[in-house]
Amino acid sequence: KFFKNSIKLLLSIKNISVNINQNQGTFIPGFMPESRFLGQHWGELAPGIPFVLGSQQDIRFLAAERGWLTQNENLNTLFKRTSSTNLIFRSTIEPFNKFRIEFTANKMQSLNQQEYYRWSSLDNMFSSFSETESGSFSMSFISWGTAFYRDNEDFSSQTFQQFRNYRNEIAKRMAAMNPNYSGIIDSTGFPEGYSGTSQDVLIPAFLAAYSGQEAIGVSLRSMPIIPLPNWRINYDGLMQMKFIKKRFQTFNLAHAYRSTYSIGSFATSLDYLELDGWSSKINENTGNFYPKYEIGQVTINEQFSPLIKLDMTWKNSLITKLEIKKNRTLSLSLSNNQLTEINGNEYVIGTGYRIKDLTFKFRSAGKSKKISSDLDIKLDLNIRNNKTIIRKVIEDIEQITMGQQTISIKFSTDYVISSRLNIKVFYDKVITNPFISTTYPGSITNAGFSLRFTLAG
Repeated sequence: KFFKNSIKLLLSIKNISVNINQNQGTFIPGFMPESRFLGQHWGELAPGIPFVLGSQQDIRFLAAERGWLTQNENLNTLFKRTSSTNLIFRSTIEPFNKFRIEFTANKMQSLNQQEYYRWSSLDNMFSSFSETESGSFSMSFISWGTAFYRDNEDFSSQTFQQFRNYRNEIAKRMAAMNPNYSGIIDSTGFPEGYSGTSQDVLIPAFLAAYSGQEAIGVSLRSMPIIPLPNWRINYDGLMQMKFIKKRFQTFNLAHAYRSTYSIGSFATSLDYLELDGWSSKINENTGNFYPKYEIGQVTINEQFSPLIKLDMTWKNSLITKLEIKKNRTLSLSLSNNQLTEINGNEYVIGTGYRIKDLTFKFRSAGKSKKISSDLDIKLDLNIRNNKTIIRKVIEDIEQITMGQQTISIKFSTDYVISSRLNIKVFYDKVITNPFISTTYPGSITNAGFSLRFTLAG
């Protein structure tokens, strides 16, 4: 039975693809030998065959030793090394007939290293100055575990309080791993060097709380190694049921989930000192160990697009669409220890019907004429709720700052009088109801008709 189920699982996998793209580059200023055939100065073999063919081995020291670099101390151009890696994983499985799941995982990371590498007459050698690194990071993530938690009436969040509570456990784990930790616990209960505002504490606590994990087991990395898969599901197998097959031409179900964790930018902390592989210098202003990279903000962007979707075409050609969408954006600012949460819920009901060969009679120049064409009727109702809530980590303050409910009604009919003449009647209404008292409700209505005439080409 186990063997049979294993074979069945393997056969359900339709395809697997892994795509890794890597771009690297090196820019060496002050290089003097003149490039000739194939980018090489053949008399000095500079900069070398491997470099010309794309090798990213650091050849600065070889170039300095062989006299390829200028000894002009006024050289003010940065030596740069760039690297970007993009990993994309895709797989499609079909556990049973008509039920298709598409998995996608991706990870993107870029790193730029730059420094001044020039001649120093004082040291009588080439030296490096002002070494810095910067970059960006993003990866597919899963934050499903907290997506459906609802806020309290005062907009306070259970997940946010979990995030605040996790900081202490994360701080103790970080301190236990750092051999440079003094062993002192401060008056707030946090280990010295890892307070509740430490970047190295806040990011793992944030990821643990909003992914639904426990603080004791979550990775302490600000940039996790393994991307987590997102998915899209489509199912049209319900047409095999007699009740549905009798009433519908098509009946499709769909669901999609996407979540991304990203760091917009990070840069080297100039005061960072490392000992035994860990930070060893404490910032006197914050009381925290300097992180290797200073990060301004981390973000989780989550979308259920759709959470559930039904597309139905009835036997009488009536089209019906029901759709629920949900999105959430969590932006943790590490400069002011503040979390901005934007929540959106959207409900879509759409219907359409085509009346075939609708005939109209009219008289022109004493003669009766008939026009026969299809009449397309569409009606869409859209209800969307958006809320923006600010949650302050240190002050433990949570308040709504923006939000509204938008109701949109769209109705239209199209009738093609001839191949060149089309008439359309429409009615659109948008109603806005704010969630905060400082904004007024409102509505916008557009109604009318349009005639479109196409001239002969």
